[in-house]
Amino acid sequence: MNTKPIIRVDVVSDIVCPWCYIGKRRLEKAIQDTQSSCTLQVIYHPFQLDPTVPKEGIPFSEHMEGRFGANYAQKFRQVEQAAESEDLDFDFENLPKAINTFAFHRILTISLQEGIQVEVKEALMKAYFIDRVDLTDASVVAEVMNQFGWSAEKTIGILQSDEASDEVKEEMHYFRQQGISGVPFFIFDKKYAVSGAQPSEVFKEIFEKLAQEKQVQAISGEVCDVDGKNC
Repeated sequence: MNTKPIIRVDVVSDIVCPWCYIGKRRLEKAIQDTQSSCTLQVIYHPFQLDPTVPKEGIPFSEHMEGRFGANYAQKFRQVEQAAESEDLDFDFENLPKAINTFAFHRILTISLQEGIQVEVKEALMKAYFIDRVDLTDASVVAEVMNQFGWSAEKTIGILQSDEASDEVKEEMHYFRQQGISGVPFFIFDKKYAVSGAQPSEVFKEIFEKLAQEKQVQAISGEVCDVDGKNC
C-alpha cells in the first residue's frame, strides 16, 4: 500500500518557451530528488506566448528580428548557457520557425486524457528546441506522435479539427484571470505558487514542506475534546 503523500503540480507553460523547458528540467530534478518521500502528479496547462503567429509559422530569425532587432541572437546567449547547464542544446539561430502553439495545446489536452501528457510535452519541446524540426508540417508532428501509438491519421485529423479547442481556450482564460502573464508558472497543491524557472532546490524545498504538512494531516484523527462536543 502506497502511503506516500501525493503532491499535485500544475504547470502553466508554452512549448516554444525556452525558460519553460529549462524550468521543466529543474522541476524534474527536484522530483527525482524527493520521489522517495512523496508522489508527484504533474499536469501541464496552456499558455501562448504569441497567439498572433499564423498557423503556417514565420521564419524564426525574421520573427525575432521584428521583436528584438537584428542582434536578437545575442539576447539569447544567457538562455542558451542556462539550457546547457540542464543538458539542453539550444541554438536559436538555427530554429526553423516561430510557430502558433494552439494546436499543440489541444494535443496536450487530449494526451492528458490518455495519461501520456508529461511524455508528449517532453517530445514536443524536444522536437522544437533540440531536433529543430518544422512543427508546422503535419507529417512531422505525426512522426513525433507515432512513438505514443498515434497513427498519422489520428494526429493529422486532430490538427485539422477543433477538438479540445474549447477546453484550451477556457484554461487560458482562467489563468489569465488569475493574473498569470508570464511562464513558466508553477502551482503546488493549489497552495504555493512559483513564477519562473527557479533552481531545482526551490522546488525541492516546496515538495518537502508540503510532504511534511500532509504527513501531519495524515496522523490527525477523531478525538475527544475538553468541551465534550466530539464525545
